[in-house]
Amino acid sequence: MKLLLVVIEGYLYLAGIVAIFVAQLAFLSWGLWSRRPIIGLVTVFVAVPLIKSTVSAIRACFFRIRAPEGLRLARSDGGALYDLVEDVRRKIGAPAVDSITITGAFNASAVVFTPPRRLRRHRTLVLGLPVLTTLSLAELRAVIAHELAHFSGAHDAFAAWVYRVRRSWFTLQAALDRRMATPVYVYSIIGWYVPRLDAASAEVNRRHELVADRVAASVAGSRAAADALVVFETGARFADDTHWPKIQISHEAAAEPPRPYSGMLTWNARATSADLLDELFAHETTPEDTHPSLRERFTRLEEEVRLPPPATRSAGAEILGAELEKLAAQLDHGWMTRNGDAWSRHRAEYVERRAALDRLTTLEAPTPDDLFTRGDLIETLEGPEQALAFYLSAADRGHAAAALAAGRVLLERMDSKGIALAEDSMARDDSLVPEACGFLAEYYTETNQALAAQKCERRAIRHRTRARLALQAQKP
Repeated sequence: MKLLLVVIEGYLYLAGIVAIFVAQLAFLSWGLWSRRPIIGLVTVFVAVPLIKSTVSAIRACFFRIRAPEGLRLARSDGGALYDLVEDVRRKIGAPAVDSITITGAFNASAVVFTPPRRLRRHRTLVLGLPVLTTLSLAELRAVIAHELAHFSGAHDAFAAWVYRVRRSWFTLQAALDRRMATPVYVYSIIGWYVPRLDAASAEVNRRHELVADRVAASVAGSRAAADALVVFETGARFADDTHWPKIQISHEAAAEPPRPYSGMLTWNARATSADLLDELFAHETTPEDTHPSLRERFTRLEEEVRLPPPATRSAGAEILGAELEKLAAQLDHGWMTRNGDAWSRHRAEYVERRAALDRLTTLEAPTPDDLFTRGDLIETLEGPEQALAFYLSAADRGHAAAALAAGRVLLERMDSKGIALAEDSMARDDSLVPEACGFLAEYYTETNQALAAQKCERRAIRHRTRARLALQAQKP
């Protein structure tokens, strides 16, 4: 009831804002109609922006929830998965599921939207390919039951209602910000109302999640439902912390672009540790959380915390078979379309830098410039710590830019030895003053030396001013 009242309150605020915009337009129209010169003059300047703002405010209140992005799985291709979903749906008495959408994210959700030019709502179950390649069949059954529980009763309609009112506020603010026409009172209402809506909706969401957990336990068993919660969390972390970082640097080791989703067919995202498990269960539920903590969910399921057992075969492989590989290939193609050119460019740059570094490595008597360039390449390819020795060597031989680079590396790790190197670089090359002062000011700020930081900032400003004046003096 509390959330219902907050949602209604939000719509009243939105209606009030739209009414104010409409009233302003009506006032301007009346001024023109009655031939009031002052109002007519104001209308010339503000009528068009006000009309656009009014239209934006009205559109923010009326929009369609779009279909989720992903691959629509045809029934002819995923018949076994549709049969599993239908079996679970009947057991829990959920409404019919119209489609299944496969995405590349480690997620699962129940989405209700209205297709264009249609009045009937469409229900789709969203399953990430990484979920299908990580969970066991029993765990996937629990996840499907959990998500379909959100379709049951009035929950999906109410959740959509809450989503719409939040979306309306953010759409309104974004539209007005683009036109630089957001009134102060709109910002005030957003700052006061939206946090209250978030808090009220988070409380209701947590209750719905616990209800969905009970539904999942009734269908797949409480142990499978509990294991699915852990595997979902650890699998998502494996994807974010291990799998995708490797894809991002794959251009350093492979001559051909990766197939990130095909790689998920054989990955071991279930692997976890007792330390990670302790970390996951250390969190307690807070009022801002939209989901209860794992500890609370396990308590409600009356299951002990444990490391999930290995799965001999993933749910996706068991249900979809060869179709799972086709879905992975389609997602790979989409990834290549979005990232293929950037990957090829990074690969070419990496090969070029590596070849240049190999050439410098063979020099028997490198110059200070060679040492600095070698350090710069090593920093790009391997990191600043590996490059420091070469920067220091070039700095010892009088290379100003190398002294600044070495000073920067030392200052970034809060080593005061970098101060002398930065100062030396400025003494050797006056053009390095702004950059060196920036590094020094940041170091002094981090070490609570505000006065020293201010001196560096003023020195950089004076240098830029002199350089600008000198440039202007050279112009004819």
